[in-house]
Amino acid sequence: MDPEAAAVVTPHLLAREELHWCGRPHDTSALRWRAGAIVLVGIAALVMRSIPLEPGLAERADTNSILAAVLVGVLIAEAIVFHSYLSKTFYGVTNQRVIIVSGLREPEMVAVLLDRLNAPQLRIRRIYRDIELRAPSEELFQLRHLPFTNPSVPPDWIGWPECYRLLALEDARRVCDLIVESAHKLR
Repeated sequence: MDPEAAAVVTPHLLAREELHWCGRPHDTSALRWRAGAIVLVGIAALVMRSIPLEPGLAERADTNSILAAVLVGVLIAEAIVFHSYLSKTFYGVTNQRVIIVSGLREPEMVAVLLDRLNAPQLRIRRIYRDIELRAPSEELFQLRHLPFTNPSVPPDWIGWPECYRLLALEDARRVCDLIVESAHKLR
């Protein structure tokens, strides 16, 4: 158990609730993908600015390179927000709930009752180093993360099914098994 995560999650425990595991996101491939996208778009903007072109094409290249520079700025801002959320996110698994404490300014707590896994209300699945608790849905395409939003708790204003994510866990398989085991004990 991560002691810093335990210090953040423990005040949110209910009576007779025992903390089985707590942790926080670790180095994520999502941050590396974001950095790669920023570098590629930045290189494209620099190449457009450095190639000598005819006057007619030069104006269009200038406009495109400015748009690419703006896109680089937006990508950098989104990566900073994403990293800020991850650095202030803590997860806990108890004998009754999965707890997510996250937020940019003030930490907000969201809890998912494990009883909901025993009913058809929520399903759990592990995706590499992430765990997803999602309401059953027939939608084929669902975004994994919306820009400038909390990656662990997507906004409810999008109208999609309920979803919670535990991102970039060191031992996601063990945590997933612990969640399933704790849910089965509640039957």
